[in-house]
Amino acid sequence: MADYHALMALAFMSLHAVAADELPKELNFLCEGKMNAVLDASKSQTRNSDFRINLRLRDGVIVDAQTGLVEGAECVQESGEIKCNVTKLYPQANSVIKRFSTVVINRNTRELTLWLESWDYQGNDASGTPTAHLRVLRTGICRDNALF
Repeated sequence: MADYHALMALAFMSLHAVAADELPKELNFLCEGKMNAVLDASKSQTRNSDFRINLRLRDGVIVDAQTGLVEGAECVQESGEIKCNVTKLYPQANSVIKRFSTVVINRNTRELTLWLESWDYQGNDASGTPTAHLRVLRTGICRDNALF
């Protein structure tokens, strides 16, 4: 009988661990930290500054609450970290921007890593040699507001 109780306790702890690592349906984050950016174009530029961003996680997608840009999709939570990434094309008047970003938020330490990379292409598709390449790394701390 003791073996049965030990087995049931182990099964319950396993279920609790899985449930505890489930992705929340909705969370709002206020994140602040340092940003480093490099633009490779006809004239290369670098920029280092502080940043502040409001991110909204809803139904597995993280969006910049001010701009509406999707910063991450297909979000999962594993080992206490929310992890998301997305690649999107943004057509412009005479060009296309291909944008890749990945977001990692550690739920325990509140650390944020947001990596963004974009390529500008002339014409109406993302092919050929890009005319510009932007890389941005944001690292910082987030506060969240659980909205269950």
